[in-house]
Amino acid sequence: PFYPIPFGRRDSLTFANLSTTLANLPSPASNVTVLISVLGPKGLTFTDLVALSGGHTIGRSNCSSFQNRLYNSTTGISMQDSTLDQSFAKNLYLTCPTNTTVNTTNLDIRTPNVFDNKYYVDLLKEQTLFTSDQSLYTDTRTRDIVKSFALNQSLFFQQFVLSMLKMGQLDV
Repeated sequence: PFYPIPFGRRDSLTFANLSTTLANLPSPASNVTVLISVLGPKGLTFTDLVALSGGHTIGRSNCSSFQNRLYNSTTGISMQDSTLDQSFAKNLYLTCPTNTTVNTTNLDIRTPNVFDNKYYVDLLKEQTLFTSDQSLYTDTRTRDIVKSFALNQSLFFQQFVLSMLKMGQLDV
């Protein structure tokens, strides 16, 4: 979607450093409770969380960001997350054959280069990379929002714009 970016922020004269960024960015292994505990105090709602996560409809990820869904973190032995579609997991194992593989793959397997609502369709089919994404569908507090965005791209676009504008006004 197209939306105007408000002018006037004066807090970005220097780039954020890595530690500041990581302190304000939830891990891809987070669940909804952790996500909202990080974003809620900033004034973002469950609806904002689900809408902003829709940005994962484009982009790529390293295997290390989702290896917890494929391998035991202690032993490195294959151990598939129960909320991961089996055929999707088989393809991920081809991309990431070990827990130390450094390959990348698309975040959205349906339309990887298009900003659309197919990310939410991926959630419904349990075909997403991150625990943080899939938990949006498995958690009852956000499931209906995911379903509504999967069924209505215009609704997703409308809410994404509102949530992006809201996030852009944080800590000004």
